[in-house]
Amino acid sequence: MPKKIIFLFLLSSFFSIAQTKNNSKSETYTSRKGLYQLKYNPDHWIKNAESESWDAEFHDKYSLVSAYFIEYDYFISDKKLKSTIEEEYKEFGKIKNLKIYKKKINSIEVNYFECELDYNDYLYKYQGFFYSGKGGSIQMQYGAQAEAIEQNQNLIDELNNGISIIN
Repeated sequence: MPKKIIFLFLLSSFFSIAQTKNNSKSETYTSRKGLYQLKYNPDHWIKNAESESWDAEFHDKYSLVSAYFIEYDYFISDKKLKSTIEEEYKEFGKIKNLKIYKKKINSIEVNYFECELDYNDYLYKYQGFFYSGKGGSIQMQYGAQAEAIEQNQNLIDELNNGISIIN
């Protein structure tokens, strides 16, 4: 029995060290107002040094999926979500199959959206979320050709799960 306890202790120590090493590969982006933070794995997501229209831009290591984060100084109501999304994409064409639903990400209830867009004979898929909280609203958005979104959904979920509110 004592050998089993020692074995379990060593095994649990090994796993806690492995988890600590995985956490050390995490970088943090803090929003410009200091209200939100986004932890991400730099082995999976690369933060672009500069962005002209978003607060932060990321792409996966193969540059197939792009991720965008912005913090608005106003609130986007549930009634305005559809028109806000349509406005964002209007210069690229008409979006189709727009779905908006409530989803919990790290105990934050967000308005998650998914849509498609035909652009230059390629099918693109976009998804992301809006959240209205302290200081205004935030938006996180992902976009890529349809096949890249489907194949990299786990990376999108990983970045989504990195968002949190700074208390």
